[in-house]
Amino acid sequence: MDRPQERPKIVKAKEERPTVKTRFGYDARDCVKSLQDVISQSGSSATGKALHFSADLVCSGGFEIWIRLIWSFVFQHVHLASLRIFVFLQEKTVALEGLMNTLDMEELYRNPEFQKRVSEVVLVVQTLPRQYKITWPKIPEETHEATWIQTVPPTRDSEAVRKVWNSQHDQPIMRTVANQILSACEDCNIEKALFWLKWILEEDKRVRNLGVGYTLTTSRRTGTGTVKADKAELGYYLAAVFAEAYKDLARRGLVRMHEEFQSLIDMWRGKQARLTSRQKQECLALMILVISEVPRWKVPAAQPLVKDPVLMSRAVEQSVRFFQEVVEKPRVASIVPKDITGTVKKKIKVQGKASSTEDQMRLMDEMVMAFIQR
Repeated sequence: MDRPQERPKIVKAKEERPTVKTRFGYDARDCVKSLQDVISQSGSSATGKALHFSADLVCSGGFEIWIRLIWSFVFQHVHLASLRIFVFLQEKTVALEGLMNTLDMEELYRNPEFQKRVSEVVLVVQTLPRQYKITWPKIPEETHEATWIQTVPPTRDSEAVRKVWNSQHDQPIMRTVANQILSACEDCNIEKALFWLKWILEEDKRVRNLGVGYTLTTSRRTGTGTVKADKAELGYYLAAVFAEAYKDLARRGLVRMHEEFQSLIDMWRGKQARLTSRQKQECLALMILVISEVPRWKVPAAQPLVKDPVLMSRAVEQSVRFFQEVVEKPRVASIVPKDITGTVKKKIKVQGKASSTEDQMRLMDEMVMAFIQR
């Protein structure tokens, strides 16, 4: 009996992505990866490489990729170690965008002020002290069952919570959890505070997903207090509670980070549109770190970003040579210069958590490819 013939396997040709070259001739993804590596290193060699790759990436139409990489690095590796960086970075981002909106692309790349501002960001970020990544505790699913919360020992009612919680618009669980968070902050129990923060955010999402029109809060917190929002969202309630707790500490002279703390609130409210949902959540976590840890510091204030302004000024002046080296190269045809302004109609949407280098590079690759108009 003849054996049936095996069907030939159909081998699908692997779709090749077009290679995007930077102005200096690197593969764009390699340039991004190299910048990710050297920005976290120290020493004159790493500084030179960081300036070189930044100049190449920015002058190749990749400003958006570069600035998102900088923001991501600060959230992951700096945050509380130098909270002043958020104020600095927000100011520099606005200034750079202002130059981009007033100059043609080639003129922009050759503009000394633009070159110095980009270089200053790189130099400051690379010299900052490092901090551990925020570790979020796992929340067991059974903790969201209706009976679980009843087993949790109650804690005292905080003055900050009494000022913010509204019995007509806010559910009692919001009061309970806010008090748990502030109690953990007083004990400097960061893990417990972050547990309750993550728990209430998950609970809010779970309730909203029920699709019955029920939410934890209907209060639109606007016009009063430190947080001036116009949304009935749980996060604005938490930010308002943390702000009241901060003001109490400030009145007692236990913390002096007014501008830095306000920058966290502003970022939560959306002042920096590039932040991912996870980074916005980390803004709330950083507020917890401030009111927990900073009062225990010998000097409860943010340290200056630059220890030697004269040395930094000289370094910034000399850094323009890295841009001059790049702009002498002819423009790469596959990258449209106008895209750097952010006027490209195709919006880049980054979702989810880049849990590994591969995932981060995939997201970066999508952003690189979004700048191509062929």
